[in-house]
Formats: sequence, C-alpha cells, structure tokens
Amino acid sequence: AIDESSPFNGASSSVFDRNPDASNSHDVEKTSSDLLSPALPPLTSEEYNPKFISEQIHKMAGYNQGRKIGQAHSNIKNRKRFERKWDFESVRLALDDYERHLQYVLDHLQRGSSNHSTDAKDLFANIHPSKDKCFETHRLLSSSTVSKAARALTRSRMDTPLLSRRIRDMERLVGKIGWTPITEELSYRLLEANGKAGNVRRTLALLELRRSRGYPPREQENGKYKGANLHISPGEKEFLHAITSIQSAQLPLRRSRNIYLHESTFSESALDNPTRYLDAILINMSKRGVSLRPEMAARMLDCYASTGRTGRAIHYFYKVRRDPVEDDGTYIPGPHPTHLGKDGLEDWKTSKRGEGVARALTTNTSEITSKGLDDDASKEGELGLNVLDEDEDEKQSSMPTQSNRRTKIRMAMQPLPPFHKIPSSVKGVPLIRNRYQPIPNEGPSKATGTRSDEIQNKTMTKYEWELDRDWSLALTAAFAFADSLTHGACGHDPIELDVVGWNILIKACCRRGAIHRALKILNETMPQKGIEPDTYSYNTVLAALARVGDTRYLQEYLIGMTNKGIRVDKYTAQAMVDGFLNVGDIQGATSLVQDIFNQHDTLPPYTSHLKIIEFALANGLIFEAKRHVYFIQQLWKWQPSQHHNQAFCQLMEETKSNPKLSKEALLKLFHYFGEDLSEQDFF
Repeated sequence: AIDESSPFNGASSSVFDRNPDASNSHDVEKTSSDLLSPALPPLTSEEYNPKFISEQIHKMAGYNQGRKIGQAHSNIKNRKRFERKWDFESVRLALDDYERHLQYVLDHLQRGSSNHSTDAKDLFANIHPSKDKCFETHRLLSSSTVSKAARALTRSRMDTPLLSRRIRDMERLVGKIGWTPITEELSYRLLEANGKAGNVRRTLALLELRRSRGYPPREQENGKYKGANLHISPGEKEFLHAITSIQSAQLPLRRSRNIYLHESTFSESALDNPTRYLDAILINMSKRGVSLRPEMAARMLDCYASTGRTGRAIHYFYKVRRDPVEDDGTYIPGPHPTHLGKDGLEDWKTSKRGEGVARALTTNTSEITSKGLDDDASKEGELGLNVLDEDEDEKQSSMPTQSNRRTKIRMAMQPLPPFHKIPSSVKGVPLIRNRYQPIPNEGPSKATGTRSDEIQNKTMTKYEWELDRDWSLALTAAFAFADSLTHGACGHDPIELDVVGWNILIKACCRRGAIHRALKILNETMPQKGIEPDTYSYNTVLAALARVGDTRYLQEYLIGMTNKGIRVDKYTAQAMVDGFLNVGDIQGATSLVQDIFNQHDTLPPYTSHLKIIEFALANGLIFEAKRHVYFIQQLWKWQPSQHHNQAFCQLMEETKSNPKLSKEALLKLFHYFGEDLSEQDFF
C-alpha cells in the first residue's frame, strides 16, 4: 500500500500540487531535509548542475545506459542495435544526485516562499549565481526528465521495499515543488515504477487517472522487441504493471511467511486475498475497451499463488547438528550428553572410545586446490553450511568450527508428517475435523448444543475438508474469482481457462496444502474440460508431494506421467529427489537420478547432486556419497551420439563443465564433512 499523502494522488490534478495546503498535515511540516534520505547529504551550490544531471538521468533510463559492446564481441549474430552492459551502480548514483538536486530546488522555493509569483522564470532566477544553471532548472523539473527518472528507478536493481520508498520520496519532492505537469508519458512511467515497487493503491490510482483523462491503453513501445512479448496483446501492458504491483506487495509473504499462523490473522495490507484489487483492474480494462483473454486471466490468478506456502504444505524433516571433534582429530558420533556436566561427558566419551565408536577424521587437504572454487563448495545445498564460523584452523582442515573448535556436521531426522498431511495415507478415509483448523464461533444451537461441537464431531474426507471455505479463505476466493471469469466478470465476456490457468489453480491449492483438491483438478476437472495436463501440471503436484514426503504418490504420478507421454524435465527429477531425501531414503534418491537419466535423458539441477552427497555425508553414509560421486564421474565421461538431441547434448556439456561438480569441489565438500575422498575413488 502507499502513503495516501503523496502529492501525486488525485485524478483531477493537472500538475503536481505546489501549495503545501493541498497535502495532508504531516507532510506540511516536512522540509526538504526531512525528505532527504539519511544516506544522501544535502547538495551545495557548487555541486548544483541541472544540465549534467538531466543528461545523466536520460542516459540511465536508456537500455543499459548507452554502452556499446567491445570489439571482441563485434561478430555476435543478431545483436540488438544498442547492446550494452548493465551498470546498475551508475543508475543508483545518478538517481541519488537527481534526488539531491530536487531537494536543492525545494529548499530554494521554501526560502523564497514570500515571493507569490507564479512565473517559473522569476521563481528560479536566483536559484544559482549562474544564469545558465537557472535556465536549466526548467529542464530538471520537466515531465520528460521526471518520467526518465521513474524509468531509471525500474532499472536500478533495488530491493522492492527500498524501491517503494524511493519512488514515493521522489513523488513527494516533485509534488512539493509543484511545477511538473502530469503527461501521458509521465503517468505511464509512474505506473510502471509503482507497479514494480508494489505500491498497489498508487498504481490503481494512476490507472484511474489515465482512464479519466482519456489516455489510450499503452501498447508495446514503438514496436521494439517485437516477437519477444507475443503473450502481450494490444492495450494490456499497463494492466500487467498493475498485476505486478500486487505480486510485488506480496513479497514479504513469499519471503518470510509465518507458517504457524492461520491466514485469517494476516492484515489486509499483506494482500493474502487480492480479489478487490483484481476487480478494480478488470473494471478499468472494461471501461477502456480492453478485452480479457485467458492469458491475462492466468496472470491475475497467479496473484493467489504468490503468497508463499502455509503450514499445511510444509513439514520440517530434519535438523542440522554440529558435534565437536576432539583435539586429537577423533570424532564420537552424537548426540553428546552435555547435560551430564564436564565429568559425566568425559566418562561418556571414555566409554564410547572403549566401544570402538570413535573414529579419526581426515585432516589432509593437500589434494584440494582453491583455483576456481568459492570459500564453501556446498553453499548451494540444503544444510545451511555456508553460515558456519571460520577461523585459521578451518581454512586448513576445510571443516566448520564453533567457538574455535572443529565440528562435525550431523543430520538429525525428525518424525514424519502426521498421516493427515500425506495424501496417499488418507485417500477417501473419513476424518474428524483437523485439530489445526480453527472452528468458527457461530453461537449455540438449541437442539444439539453448540455449533462448534457439531463441526468438531463431523466426519469428512480430506478432499471435502479442503473444499470447505474455512480451510483457506484465499483459496476459496481464488476459485470464486476464476468462476466469475467464466461467467463474465466486471463487464467482460465469459472466457474459458486454458491449461495455464488451471495449472495456476493447482499451484494455489498446493501452496495452501489442499493437495487432494489439486489432484482432483489434475485427474478429473482438466480432462473433463478437454484440457490435457502438461509437464508443469505434474511438476507442481510432485513438488507438493515431495514437501510432505509422500513417496508412494510420487512414484505413482511419475509412472502416470510417463505413460501419458508427458516429458520429464529437470524439475521433475528435482521433485523426486527432494521427496526421497526428505524421508531419509538416500539410496533411493541416488538410484532414481540414475534411472531418470537412463530412461528419460534428463538430469536434475546440479544443486540436487550436491544435496544427495550432503545428505549421505551428514547421515554417515560415506559409501552412498561415493556412489553418487561415481555417477557424476560417469557424466564426465559421457559422449554424444546420433540418438541424442541438441538440448540434451547442451545439458550434458553444462553439467560436465560445472565447477560445482568438479573434482576439486567434490574433494572440498568431502573434507568439509571430515571425510576422505582419495584418488582411488576417481577413474
């Protein structure tokens, strides 16, 4: 959401409000120093150069800042006319300087507030001793320069919250100065920037402003990049920015959603249910004569699947432990009974040594070369190894340390999910209401006691529970919104969802833990409507099953997928590997990767290979880890044949040349876990 005090607000304003009385009271008290970012010092008179900064802003708004490619790359085929390197740091510096110049102008106007002249020439005549700089101030505040500044903001690669604050600060500064008229180009660039920043209400206000002024819906820019955006029809571009604003505002939910809270506890600003904003976009489209297509409907439905996963869709299968390594280099597998005290712990260690449990860990790192490697070869894995402390001993031994003592990474497997979370365990079985699901208090019933007792004692199948509106209000809203589109919503003609739209509904179900509902769409709804599920349909379901460790359904749906001739890709293999590793079946994960490679000519992402090795080493399965290393070596020796297509050959070449899967990286990974990988383990 946006700050409603923004001086840009109001569809009836033809220029930015110069009169401070037009803004809310808390903005009236703000001076240019208050609006100045803490990281930006005020501009001095000697630094004021409006001509230069205007040229810089126009340059930074261009594609990759006007830098041509070097002569070494002059023979690249089909290069764009102005192919350049993206220098986002230069964009940020130019925007900082532009904001400082605006603050300098605002300071001048506030000091000369006794001058009631409405002529810009008189107001800016004494802004600087140089007459040329006084004249160039008009260019600094022109609609063209402000629109270029908004355009440059979208190319600055700022984090979304920071981008949101910067665009609002710039709007306030320009609005307080009050000499920049809102043009068609400026309104569109502000719409684009606010959309990327996640300022939903501001974006919708700009959409309404453009409609009220009769601006036509923006087309693809001057025919540029024709063919790259075939999914965008005439007039849809600015509405896509509005949809992007909703998904950008949902970023906190995707990044750090509290899975232990029910969705009803989230505030409206979290946009867990974006129906009202999507309706506003549909109404604006209808009033401006832009028809709704299935592709656009799918983009809108994706807003319901962009809010992260709830607790029903997630289970924590393991924890990472760090056991201390003795000073003599021996390791005693944990957990260590530290609650016994120092003497009791020493007695426990002595008994374990007597049982022959203790073993020596490798400390030889002479075989490891650091050329071409990062500080932590396993940082792409799932064990969080890159956050461990480092010291001089760790650099020598390649093992993590804690409190200046070497530690051994160990994985402690957690209990499996409750049976009601695993779809294959509750298929068609009647269940008592889930104790994790809140029971609405609708008052007592005279006949049978309380309404809560009736709901608590009611039995349904898991699928029927997932259909209940109390399972997820946002998911219920998603299906209601999709149903309204098929009947004609907000003045649009009825449409039928395509495979992309149904895939997004499957994704929304999986994110809310309604896997049975997703399977119903996959197995029955889509075939009844004459729509064949594709690879994305199955991959979405497989990923959801993997997160709850349902290996039975994983295997069944992989077989069904291949029987229907649907292509198996790297994300299919990744979901299968994750599912088997989550339940601790490391041997099955390794065998699965080999089977998929042999039967379907595909491989999971390289992070899955590292994950298998890390799981094996963290669980003490050294030979399983070496078994997968042997498979990776087979990939190194692979040679193409006439039966392999170009895409598969490219995949194999990328895998063979991946530095994360090189011999040096594997050696370092094993030594990180205190295990030895010698030359005898390689071909």
